[in-house]
Amino acid sequence: MSWRPGAYARDGLRIFGWLVLRAAAQAITVLLLARWLGASQYGAFVAAVAVASFFTPLASMGMAAVILGDGARTPQEIDVLLRKAVRLWLRASLAVTPIAVVAIYASLPPAAPLAALAALALAEVAAVSLVELLARVAQAKQRAGYYGAILAGLPWSRLAVLLVLAAWVEPSLDAWVLAYAVASLLYAAVIAAVILPRACPTDLTQPQYMRNPATVGRCGYKSLSAANLAREGTPFVAGALASRLQAEFNKPVLAQLGYAQVGAFGVAQRVIDLATLPLAALQEALWPRVFATPHPYARLWRTGAILLLLALTAGGGLVMAAPLLPWLLGPEYAPAAEILALLAFLPAVQWLRNLGNAYLMLRGQSQKLSLVYATSAAAGVLLALLLVPPHGVDGAVWAMYGGEGMAIITQGILSWIPGRKA
Repeated sequence: MSWRPGAYARDGLRIFGWLVLRAAAQAITVLLLARWLGASQYGAFVAAVAVASFFTPLASMGMAAVILGDGARTPQEIDVLLRKAVRLWLRASLAVTPIAVVAIYASLPPAAPLAALAALALAEVAAVSLVELLARVAQAKQRAGYYGAILAGLPWSRLAVLLVLAAWVEPSLDAWVLAYAVASLLYAAVIAAVILPRACPTDLTQPQYMRNPATVGRCGYKSLSAANLAREGTPFVAGALASRLQAEFNKPVLAQLGYAQVGAFGVAQRVIDLATLPLAALQEALWPRVFATPHPYARLWRTGAILLLLALTAGGGLVMAAPLLPWLLGPEYAPAAEILALLAFLPAVQWLRNLGNAYLMLRGQSQKLSLVYATSAAAGVLLALLLVPPHGVDGAVWAMYGGEGMAIITQGILSWIPGRKA
């Protein structure tokens, strides 16, 4: 595939448009929920979601990334890959969701009943991982609009439920957790009902399929066993889990000092996510093109330098905008302004890490990503345990930078080891 910056820019704009809609729903939800629940109850919700999110990568088994990479290179294989990936997702979700419930209950100070925590874990582990898996199918096919729409629908469904809840129910963490779970599960079920029937059967050797040349022509390819598929997804499971640990492990540690600190930290992180939407959109539009182009290194470094400049510019804007947070959310969220200013340049560091990951993948060294992820996650967790108890939110900030920095250092070391050229 030739380098077509116009098509890349158009897909980036499409994804950006949907991400803006997604961000609008998230921003309104954070604003309403933070005010509705208050810093302490909002922090309890954020902490519970954080712990549950550790298990979301284990439910997806790395299949979203496998479909994106393999599907972009061989589009004719996407449908069969999807069916096998969904089977792996179902088994993994049934296994890890109960563990997530126990982890939430055991690691956090009491804040919600066990039934509500179980519903939250099911929504965050099973529903979120399935929606991402289905969205990556559209991204692998370079259908940027469909990809963005699937991702945007989830926060809008949650916002709709919150608006109904706020109109009829007194502020309550229990009520919101259950509503959040119901909205997430229903949305995932609807998306699955629309997309999965169109996917190919996993066994094309049955007579009804062999007699249909159209099905065989569209779906026939060299079969990949479930075990091999799971093995291919292992580095991506490690990467997603490492990212979650780096970003979220500080929250259950902070919760031991008080849920209000978790609420302030969660607000700051959400603002950063919203402010860096253009960068996220351009990244998502870039990846399938990097893997599909005959000159991937040139495209990666050329576009990567531009996106790094955008990330640094966004960081400067976040520092200037930080004092507005207490005005928007109330004085109890004043600590969020300081946290936002400290975290403002984290997206630039994360983009450097993403570039390093892509470089290793292009060199045929994707298995080495497991070591990168494991090292950075271990560093992030260790730093959080060491720095958060004595320093609170400041320690949580530096633990996040430390985890990302360790990932970059590890990538630099591994890049010296020869690998297969793309």
